[in-house]
Amino acid sequence: MDVKDKEMTIELESVSEEESKQQTEESSDKKQQHKRKGGCFKTVMLAFAMVIVVGVSFFAGRQSVMTSSGFGTGLNNGTILRKLSLLEAYTGKYYLNKIDADNVEQNIYKGFAKGLQDPYAEYYTKEEFKQLTEEDSGEYEGIGISVAKDTDTGYAEIVSVFKDQPAYKAGLKTGDLIIAVNKKSTMNMELQEVVSEIKKKENKKVVLTIYRDKKSKDYTVKKSSVQLDTVSYKMKEKKIGYIAVSQFLENTGDQFDKAVTALEKKGMKSLIIDLRDNGGGLLNTCTQMVSRVIDKDKLIVYTKDKEGNKEEFKSDSGKTLDIPIIILVNGNTASASEIMTGCLKDYGKATVVGTTTYGKGIVQNIMPLTDGSAIKFTIAKYYTPNGTDIHKKGIKPDVKVKMSDAQWKKAQTDEKADKQLKKAIELLEK
Repeated sequence: MDVKDKEMTIELESVSEEESKQQTEESSDKKQQHKRKGGCFKTVMLAFAMVIVVGVSFFAGRQSVMTSSGFGTGLNNGTILRKLSLLEAYTGKYYLNKIDADNVEQNIYKGFAKGLQDPYAEYYTKEEFKQLTEEDSGEYEGIGISVAKDTDTGYAEIVSVFKDQPAYKAGLKTGDLIIAVNKKSTMNMELQEVVSEIKKKENKKVVLTIYRDKKSKDYTVKKSSVQLDTVSYKMKEKKIGYIAVSQFLENTGDQFDKAVTALEKKGMKSLIIDLRDNGGGLLNTCTQMVSRVIDKDKLIVYTKDKEGNKEEFKSDSGKTLDIPIIILVNGNTASASEIMTGCLKDYGKATVVGTTTYGKGIVQNIMPLTDGSAIKFTIAKYYTPNGTDIHKKGIKPDVKVKMSDAQWKKAQTDEKADKQLKKAIELLEK
């Protein structure tokens, strides 16, 4: 499976809120992009199993704030403790079944996170947090999928199946709903609980009950060491380079640099960067990749927290790309992908082709706790270099090219059916 977060990290890629209703034509394009199977691409909680985190020590030094009495939440701790004691006394005396004290305790904390009414907030147990930290490198023990919360059904939905990995070989597909893991229903499970169940170390195989095309079927998938290549590239005709980035993990920046360098050695004259269906990832990786394109010390993105404090992130590389660039985007291009897109668009370094992006312009911080657990919640908004707030709005393409669900599905195996890619090539050939 695939989910991650890291100590003092910021999440830039999970999207789980309902998009605000926009009255423009671009909004309808975006909603069309958010459709899938049965004509309804559910608004997903792209708490991407595998893409959830965004950067180590991004807000280092803020953990001390959590223990300061000057930063209360308004909760009446005394009342809460007294009520919990009463609940414990009642259940201890009268509850029929055996009580799993640790499970009750962990769910108290999970309830706290849910009570924030932040769709991105989540409490991680020690084991869950450990799993999250294992996968930032792009290599882990799992089956090679990323999942999101399908808000229409409450089940986990597979949003990516990585080629040649166990899930791919077993026949799992993007859009499948995971309705049970090892015969346990996922209806009321949090996303991380689904991930934990799949990744149980004592099980070498996992049985996923998949709902697809109005039918359910069990798939037995053997777990293995999964190493993800998040960047693929090739040289097209007329020296047009093409780089597809599926997400932003720790190894993605180096893979991107190698791809650009390899294409440059082959005489690349222009470049297409494909960020379609890229839900985001690590902020550090994103800034590393953008630094490979723009001049040193250029502003890439900045954030503002609840106090109005501003944090800037600038390019730190001496390398640049001075060739025509086109970025391909769609309604599932989110968070870190939008940071890259917004930055290159603001500076006139790239032309954006496709449909309006998702519109996730907020960041989450993952705060480790003393017992090895952690909590995540929204702590700031981010802005493009020109000061644009893209949250719930997305980034509009310079050249709009719509694709239906059927066309997009066909384009996965037939490049000639990819209207957006075709338009990008046409623009670069002029």
